[in-house]
Amino acid sequence: MVVEPTPLRVEFPLQPGLIYLNHAGVAPLPRRSARIMTELATHMTQHGAARYRELDAACEKARQSCARLLGVATGQVAFVPNTSEGLSFVGLGIDWHSGDEIVTTDQEFPSNIVIWLDLARRHGLRVHRVPSGTDGRVDASALLERVTARTRVLAVSSVQFGTGAVVDLARIGAELRSTSTLFVVDGIQSLGLLPLYPAEVGIDALCADGHKWLLGPEGCGLLYLSAKGLEQIQPRVLGWHSVANAGDYQNIIIEPRADCRRFEAGSPNILGAAALGESIDLLLEVGIDVVRARVHGLVVALVRGLRDLGCVIHTPLAADGFPDAGILVFSHPALPTATLHRELLARNIYHAQRGVGVRFSPHFYQDATDVALAL
Repeated sequence: MVVEPTPLRVEFPLQPGLIYLNHAGVAPLPRRSARIMTELATHMTQHGAARYRELDAACEKARQSCARLLGVATGQVAFVPNTSEGLSFVGLGIDWHSGDEIVTTDQEFPSNIVIWLDLARRHGLRVHRVPSGTDGRVDASALLERVTARTRVLAVSSVQFGTGAVVDLARIGAELRSTSTLFVVDGIQSLGLLPLYPAEVGIDALCADGHKWLLGPEGCGLLYLSAKGLEQIQPRVLGWHSVANAGDYQNIIIEPRADCRRFEAGSPNILGAAALGESIDLLLEVGIDVVRARVHGLVVALVRGLRDLGCVIHTPLAADGFPDAGILVFSHPALPTATLHRELLARNIYHAQRGVGVRFSPHFYQDATDVALAL
């Protein structure tokens, strides 16, 4: 599959000679996202809070973009600083009892395991880290087999950061939908790349920072909660913005907002939210299905080229023989991973070293030229 150039490449003015293959790490900002941050910063410089309604409108416009991406109502989306804090809001908001259980995988990024291990230590919980298959796949059936009446949370990443393994979220969501167990998903390695509609899948809590496939800035992400999630998860970080009468400073109440905005305690990161909204609008303009197809084409071309070089592919493969998402982990038959990592960086091929190999992760705006230069 040949991936043709796209006119939207102009949105990503990378330095000449830089081959950027680390969108699963921190992605470059599109021009339009950088521009809105500059415009809003200038607005604040010139007006302070004298025209704050315009700033608030920019934030709410971004919330609408997040909601469109997820296919949910705007009230089901809150802005959070990052995935770690979003997952912590979820974990800390549950009414735990000694003996409660959490089911997860053995591949999770620290964001989606540290909070659960800490809660287990403090509340006497059991955390089941279900082993993956020898091929790196995450077995949805194995996860579901560990769910009991005491399981309060099943927590997984939609795509595993270190292997690129794609989790069968629909299977898990269908099984848990009629139970009291909360289905919690770290969606940072799929949002902006793969279609993910949490209400359809049966996800109760979805968290993701915006700085990877969503092409947003670091420090601003989103949190989605289903009705079940909103019922079981209470805000533990509170402030003037999270209460039902936000803006009424003379009447102090502690009743939270009725929707997901109860998890936004204080003043918002307006610049970050606006930039995230612009990046999401760009992805929606292209179409998530188109984004997915273009990235798949790039990954297919990389796999074929790497195999021709004798490299070993470590990412679990789909039925077509290629990875399902945008993460490709590989190793070289003659070069130790650390050496390969250094040599790629010396050639200005930006990537990440992960596990037994190095990780490439291209995005939709790239094309066959990037593949040729990376091999």
